[in-house]
Amino acid sequence: MHLWQRPSESRIDVVVCTYRRPVLLAQLIEAIQAQRLSGLRVRLIVVDNDPDGSARQVVERASAQDAPVALCYVAEPRCNIALARNAGLNACNADFIALIDDDELPAVDWLSNLMAVAMRYAAGLVFAPVLPVFHPDAPRWLTEGGFFDRPRHATGTAVPLLEARTGNVLIRGSLLVASPLRFDPRLGLSGGEDYAFFRALYPSCQRAVWCDEAAVSESVPLARTNPRWLLKRSFRIGSVEASLARRGMTPHSPPMLVLKTIYLAAKLCLDLVRAPLWPRARRLKSWRQGAIAVGLAYGLLFGVYREYK
Repeated sequence: MHLWQRPSESRIDVVVCTYRRPVLLAQLIEAIQAQRLSGLRVRLIVVDNDPDGSARQVVERASAQDAPVALCYVAEPRCNIALARNAGLNACNADFIALIDDDELPAVDWLSNLMAVAMRYAAGLVFAPVLPVFHPDAPRWLTEGGFFDRPRHATGTAVPLLEARTGNVLIRGSLLVASPLRFDPRLGLSGGEDYAFFRALYPSCQRAVWCDEAAVSESVPLARTNPRWLLKRSFRIGSVEASLARRGMTPHSPPMLVLKTIYLAAKLCLDLVRAPLWPRARRLKSWRQGAIAVGLAYGLLFGVYREYK
């Protein structure tokens, strides 16, 4: 069979890695079970990254119900997101593999829309939107400041590698089944494993395109809607970019990132003079650029910063 020919009934394995989020996981399983599955045979693979196995009972309760989507429970007790994702991929044997996070919820046409775009554009990878849903008590100035927004495109638009991510993506199974390509466990505690994975996958996927009709919603905890969390995340982004550059895994060499660090630091110094006159959201955006600069410097000097411990 030709690589891009669709079988009469396509098989999709949906993989979700979860860590101590039983309520959100139960909601996700319910949403997957509610998918419109005309011409699709779907299995949900739940990878439990909790050593205590907190997801097992959630999966067992859902499996006891009469539902159209089969469930598969996989335990990966080692605390490393790359190992958890690899355990999910190793359990797959379908025509297509969909990756979704345990704090995301899809609409009923999520899978069918992803599949339609994969067929229409003969794509090896299909990415789709992740839309934040905030806690009611989250500060409005922060939630409306665009800090959690991701780029969106018209359906069929080619997705650049720098925008590739594991939350809400469809992958041709033929690209991974019986392939040695997996997530790098060395990056599983620092971040950047998703970029490294797609960097290796892009040359063989033929096309990576966008499907704007397959959006999922992402629950943003109240603990993340504050300047401290956003600045810490910006520092991590900078350190990951630098550590990947040191490995030769990004288009930017370490000397180029040194120049970027100097530029961002100089810009922050200028912004500090004007910042008192700015709205809070604009000030925070400037501080985030400064945090990225600090992260870049840390990554260039010391290597990986392990956010997940």
